[in-house]
Amino acid sequence: MSFGPNAGIRRNRRPAGEIAVERRLYFSPALNAAIDAARKESGNLSLGLYLELLLQQLETDQGALPVIAPALDGTEVRDKTAA
Repeated sequence: MSFGPNAGIRRNRRPAGEIAVERRLYFSPALNAAIDAARKESGNLSLGLYLELLLQQLETDQGALPVIAPALDGTEVRDKTAA
């Protein structure tokens, strides 16, 4: 039995045996809170599954993933040590 902060929380995850690639993502506290709320409203999805489904929905709705102009104001962070 688990007693940590996630005790009793059942998450929807990708099917067993499906390969996933690890990526490290860093969000602002406000964006992180918004994503967490949306994940819980979507059925308590894991972060990876939520983002994967979100990108699939964007691709389906628009025909391709949107191309975003790069951040030229110096706010882009490449790793946590720079944050």
